[in-house]
Amino acid sequence: MLGLLSAAAALLASAGAFKLLRGGTVRSALNAARLPGADRLSERFAGRLAGLAELLVAFAAVVLGGRLAAGLLATAFAVLALVSIRMMAVAAGQDCGCFAGPSGITHWHTGVNVAYAVACLLGVLAPSPSLLRELTDHPWTGSALTLSALLLAFLSYLLMTALPELLSAASRVEVVR
Repeated sequence: MLGLLSAAAALLASAGAFKLLRGGTVRSALNAARLPGADRLSERFAGRLAGLAELLVAFAAVVLGGRLAAGLLATAFAVLALVSIRMMAVAAGQDCGCFAGPSGITHWHTGVNVAYAVACLLGVLAPSPSLLRELTDHPWTGSALTLSALLLAFLSYLLMTALPELLSAASRVEVVR
């Protein structure tokens, strides 16, 4: 369970870091989803606020662990899943505002967010120690777990960003025989 929670935290932290550093396109994505009140915040402030919240949740998961951290991760990914569902209903293909570069919202976003929300909810039911504690108590296995979690987070990122673009490009390629 700790590996999945750590991967969720790493993915959330990377999205949060991009938003915090660059401001992101969070408000544009929320406007495209027609969420009420989205236009009240400046683009830069909305991105930085979302980025800070994501980083804090990820930090809590990595440092504290336990039910509370898993619950915060589950809540964050559930909210992201709901926003992606809404965006797919009213603005499919609109930039999701998740990461540094533009990435159109797809069902892959929803799938990844739902999968992490469920995994983190299971982490509430079966709590595990923090990744930091695992690294402290068992440096070798903790390091392997960290690398595996980072790999899973990166693959999740690719599922949301590169795979939809690859599938779209492949559908436009004519097969010559």
